[in-house]
Amino acid sequence: MSTPSAPPGLVAAVREAARHRPDTVAMTFVDYSTDRAGTRQELTYGQLHTRARAVAGALSAFGTPGDRAAILCPHTADYVAALLGCLYTGMLAVPLYAPDGFRTDERLQLAMADCAPAVVLTTTPYEEETRALSGKLPGDRSPRVVCVDRVEPARVRSVLLPVVEHTDATAYLQYTSGSTRSPAGIEVTHRNLATGAAQLRAGLGIDEGARIAGWLPFFHDMGLLLMIAVPLIAQVPAVLMPPFAFVQQPARWLRLMSAHQSTHTVSPNFGLDLCVDRVTERGSEGLDLSALRTVVNGSEPVHGSSLRRFTDRFAVHGFRHEAHCPSYGLAEATLAVTIGTPAAPRVLTLDRAALAEERVQILPESDAAGYPVVACGVPAGQDVRIVAPQTRTTVPDGRTGEVWVRGANVCNGYWGRPERTAEVFGAALADAPFDAGGSWLRTGDLGFLHGGELYLTGRLKDLIVVDGRNHHPPDLELTVQEADLAVRRGHVAAFCATLPGDGAERAVVVAELDRPREVEDPRQVRAAVRTALLSRHSLDVPDVFLVRRGTIPKTTSGKIRRAACRELYLSGALTGAAVDGAR
Repeated sequence: MSTPSAPPGLVAAVREAARHRPDTVAMTFVDYSTDRAGTRQELTYGQLHTRARAVAGALSAFGTPGDRAAILCPHTADYVAALLGCLYTGMLAVPLYAPDGFRTDERLQLAMADCAPAVVLTTTPYEEETRALSGKLPGDRSPRVVCVDRVEPARVRSVLLPVVEHTDATAYLQYTSGSTRSPAGIEVTHRNLATGAAQLRAGLGIDEGARIAGWLPFFHDMGLLLMIAVPLIAQVPAVLMPPFAFVQQPARWLRLMSAHQSTHTVSPNFGLDLCVDRVTERGSEGLDLSALRTVVNGSEPVHGSSLRRFTDRFAVHGFRHEAHCPSYGLAEATLAVTIGTPAAPRVLTLDRAALAEERVQILPESDAAGYPVVACGVPAGQDVRIVAPQTRTTVPDGRTGEVWVRGANVCNGYWGRPERTAEVFGAALADAPFDAGGSWLRTGDLGFLHGGELYLTGRLKDLIVVDGRNHHPPDLELTVQEADLAVRRGHVAAFCATLPGDGAERAVVVAELDRPREVEDPRQVRAAVRTALLSRHSLDVPDVFLVRRGTIPKTTSGKIRRAACRELYLSGALTGAAVDGAR
């Protein structure tokens, strides 16, 4: 996969399209809040450029290049105009989300306090909540609040816009999901953004005939790149819907792709599972998914069972198993690190005892005692190494280690955190200290390379060590999920904890019950979980908490927040959420 040496940037691409194709529809937004069938809003390149200029003019009255502008807009054309308006002025966009009653404001408050925005961009329906949130930020002055939907293009003063982006200047701050610690703002340059988009276009085969559809949130790195940057740079149509509309009725996403004959989309495991579990035969009547070339899945980890269930359910509607595209990436690398190849996803079954010793021993696929891991594709135009984290040396074939990455897509570092930036972005291999290629990004993810493809096994910070043996939380969580049908799929957290006054490290499992009221005796579920862990992993876990739905904290991108779950456990907060008799 080759990446262009000078890929076009987002600002340059929109301006070029507005100049030569002003009346061509760039993006279509489908809103379900007032009409169950969905209301469409089409946005041409000319309209987008005009709206972005208007936002830029409004921003220039309250800030200067380098100031931060937080985006708290809903999943509409206003969000895209706000993002481009920031890029047009040189202000650092901070893609966040509109405050509402469906999610906590904790992440918003942490991110906004960290970046100290001069301006907050929102829309009229969210103005009151946004002003209240902005008023709680530390400091003497609250940021100015600008409603993007009220900015009049004809009334803003003219603003001098740069001809092209300053490629090495920071374009926006991408805040991490906070799965292992408080969210941090990653400095993404214009070059990073352009390179990341070019890598996705090349790796996913996004050509002039591509049609993109999706529901991922724009504030997430995958949503921003694949739902906004890639279609605008490649100048291919995108049809987008709000994430909450998908969660309400997953069939909407399928019908959207069918109606527009979409070729590319993206969904994590839980999105695929929602479709299988909640889309009825009647709801899928008339679907045609035969045009789909690629369904990107960047979950950590990608579950082979989710891929197979989706295929088995929707093959009758033209979906091909080869369209699944397991991939791997992270915000610190703008997005993609490896991208799946155009073939049926490969799954290896690993020996758990060997994996605990950082060895890769492949078992027959039919071995039920093995741990299935899905290939996440090949490097997307960058260097990828597997490194022993303790010695910082490249591991030999057949061993696991930390994934290290190097390329033009790797970002500048963390906003206002020089020590952490040096630790994560400035790594050097001990066995190649004078490598002329530059420093490496330490991803914190564990895995191995096999046949040129990357396989992930867990995260370094989440690794559970009991009696000198390593256990990977995703492996334990998969075992728990399969131990009893009462356990809610994708809502299990395994972690290591030390109780005050005890001093001993112990493994803990927290699992949500899918329908607690239908479980006659939670103690039987708990016994099944303990038996499965002991049988598969030789791990006795006396602390198994069975809790109500919605108890386990997750990131905005759907990842389990194991560190936050550990804090709830240590504070005793889980006791109040536990199902009777479940501990």
